[in-house]
Amino acid sequence: MIDAASLYYICDLRREWRWKPYVTFWRPNNSGYAAPLPWSGKYTAEQVQLHRRYYWDKDGRYFTRFPVLCDVADKLGVIPPPRTIDGDAGPIVLMCEANRSRLRRAMLKPNPGAWS
Repeated sequence: MIDAASLYYICDLRREWRWKPYVTFWRPNNSGYAAPLPWSGKYTAEQVQLHRRYYWDKDGRYFTRFPVLCDVADKLGVIPPPRTIDGDAGPIVLMCEANRSRLRRAMLKPNPGAWS
């Protein structure tokens, strides 16, 4: 059985999405993107470490895509304003520097040698 405390969302903070009001996460099975956390996929550390070049990406010196513990992102979640997301789904993580910084600090570190 997988411990829920060790599951990860794939957080996508690419530069061209900074205009969006909410942080984007990957859906289950690498099948698209979502802002509402309940629509986001949950991945194990083993899954992401096996494909580290796929689940982590850098833009210069900053990671723009990476796994982050679900518990960390869930604690940042807030209810979106009515009628901004289909079905008023939430919680979501607001796109702001403070939240981007918190998510990056909580990033699962890739196995050594990922960028060597």
